[in-house]
Parts: sequence; structure tokens; C-alpha cells
Amino acid sequence: MAKINLFIPCYMDMFSPTVPHSVYTVLERLGDEIIYNPEQTCCGKRFYQLGELELAKELANQLLQEYDLKYPMVVPTTSCVGYMKNYYKELLENSAEVNMLRNFTQNIYELCYYIVNIKAVETLNNIFNHRVFYFKSCAARNLYKLDDEPELLLSNTKGLDLLIDNELNTCCGANSHFALANPEVSDILCHKIIDRAYQMGAQYITSTDIHCLQHINAVLNTLDITLEAVHIADILVGEPL
Repeated sequence: MAKINLFIPCYMDMFSPTVPHSVYTVLERLGDEIIYNPEQTCCGKRFYQLGELELAKELANQLLQEYDLKYPMVVPTTSCVGYMKNYYKELLENSAEVNMLRNFTQNIYELCYYIVNIKAVETLNNIFNHRVFYFKSCAARNLYKLDDEPELLLSNTKGLDLLIDNELNTCCGANSHFALANPEVSDILCHKIIDRAYQMGAQYITSTDIHCLQHINAVLNTLDITLEAVHIADILVGEPL
């Protein structure tokens, strides 16, 4: 039995508290022993983006102390895992032990990447009888550089009709404080994704990024259409065959 650390993003913990249960259940079904610290804090990405580097560094150091870094870490959102993987080395280069930091950044994985590439599992024998539009977030494309692992797991989901638009390379409009600073542009970007999913006949929009889904869901709540946002973990946990 493998041991892994599980980090739940603060966006998910505060605003989508049922999703972590799905994440935990999926990992349990893979046979992993999960180390989760209920007292964990934020990864610090938000503060780093705002230029609050000392606070970001403090949160990063605290996170490294909260887990047993002998074991890999799984994170169910590419924005947080991509930030930790790419920016902790720069942020903590003078305040963290070099080998420990290198080991951490090399052994931290997004959930779908971990399932497919580390556990070598391409199907979870799960069921989700709906038409699902997969939105590949900016963080998945550019920060973490996720490949087609989510699409593979979704396409191997029993009853799921996977809808993809490979030409829809747009941001959802959330992106930290972008939506607050540029509400009109953010609204246009988000509606573009929703309109495309609706036109393709989707019942659900899914993604690997919880903050994108929360933003999309907020816009969906203003519209009179039968379309919902769901995190990919809530699909992967679907009743196993």
C-alpha cells in the first residue's frame, strides 16, 4: 500500500466542501493510504500573485512543515499544484533545505495525472450517465501542463458522453483577482465557455480546477438553462461497476 499526502485547496475546502470527500474516496479505491492534515493552510498562490511575497513565503514554509515529505502529494486542482511545483523553488530558495524542496516539487501531482501516470490506471470503473463538456483551464494548459489524462478518465467512464472543443483555448475569466478588476471581460470569457457547452448539448461542465468551476457556476446561477458545473472528482467517484 502506497502512502500519499493529500492537499485540499482552500477554495475547495471553503466553498465546495463535498468535493474533498470525492477526492479522498477515489484515492482510497486506488489502495493508497492517505495522509491528510485537517489543520492545513493555503498554498499561498493568491498572495504571491498580489505581490505579498513574505506572506506567500510564510504559508509555503508552513505547508512544507505540515506534511511528511517522504511521500508524494496529490492536489485536486492544477492552479495550486502548478504554483507549488513551479514557484516554491524560487520563493523558498534561501529558506528551505534544497534537497527537501527539490523532492517536494518533483513529487507533487494533480489528481488525474497521478491516477494515470503514477498509479497506471486508465479506468476507475465509474458510472456517470450524462453529457459532459470538459473545460481545460489555463492552469492545466500552461502552468501544470497537463496532457490528456482527464479526457482519458472521462472517456473511460461508463455512460458518460464526453464533449470537447479543442479550439476553445480561452480563460474562464476567474484567474485570481481578474474577475474583480475586469468584470465585463471576465463575463464575456465565461459566457463563451458556457455558450459552447450548451450548444454542444452538455448537461455538465467539468474541469480539474475548482476556482474555474466555482466562477462558471456563479455565472450559471444567473442563467435559466439546464447546465451545471461539477468537479472531475465528483464524476470519477461515480458508483463503481
